[in-house]
Amino acid sequence: MMSVACTLDPMRAANRIAGESVFKWKILTLDGKSVKLTCGLPIAADAKFGETAADDVLIVIAGFDSEIHAPKGIVSQIAKIASLYKAVGGVEAGSWLMARAGLLNGFQATTHWEDLEDFAGEFLKVEVVRNRYVIDGRYFTTGGASPTFDLMLHLIRSRRGVLFAMQVASVFIYNETQTAGDAQFPVSLGNLEYNEPIISLAVKIMESTIDEPVSIKHIARQVKTSVRNLEMLFSKNLDISPGKFYRHLRIQTSRRMITDTKLSIQQIAVRTGFGSSSAFSRAFKEHFGLSPTFMRV
Repeated sequence: MMSVACTLDPMRAANRIAGESVFKWKILTLDGKSVKLTCGLPIAADAKFGETAADDVLIVIAGFDSEIHAPKGIVSQIAKIASLYKAVGGVEAGSWLMARAGLLNGFQATTHWEDLEDFAGEFLKVEVVRNRYVIDGRYFTTGGASPTFDLMLHLIRSRRGVLFAMQVASVFIYNETQTAGDAQFPVSLGNLEYNEPIISLAVKIMESTIDEPVSIKHIARQVKTSVRNLEMLFSKNLDISPGKFYRHLRIQTSRRMITDTKLSIQQIAVRTGFGSSSAFSRAFKEHFGLSPTFMRV
């Protein structure tokens, strides 16, 4: 729902500010009928995908299980129709559909941070980057809802100017502080990124070493502080020790892999830095009260 809203509502606000239809859009679904979003709310369709004339921009929005909801015939249709548009974009898992259609071969692209590794592994001809959103030639991709909002502001700014885009952002009481090239990170640090840069750097090191955990002493050395000071900062700001935070981050990552992927328990154990599947299963059950196998069922 957020991905859909962050795509459409900036254009709606732009029209309101301009007092005219600066942007027009149609919502197309695979069968032309309303669809139920992940949260359960339905969204009405204007037409069936493929049955309308080509226009300025085609934006493909997709979420969980895109390979199930969009079979090969739809992917082939995207590949065929894409050439009729001046620009084609993928929001969140929409980038997967574009990549399956072969549109992103030889181009830079991104997708949601949870799926970046798998995305890169499946589409070897795509230059995968961790950026919030990417514009490369006539193709653009975003990492999710918030980056899509930034992308739409960029689109509005490029067509109507900086001041107009600022007015649109103000409608949502939004301070645009992120750029396209800013990386996606699993943990949203909020004000800590600016108020406590040592914590921010330490967390980013943890995020980048989930599969091969390093010692807290090593992290402290990397962020140029002492272990004691790092522990004090984590305790004061996050009410947890850096070691426990690191382990929590790895366990939470493994939970996502259990529920959202088909990776084996052994593969998940390796990807989250556990020495064996048995060690991983013990840590997982200790944290969630359930074994990873039982949670998957």
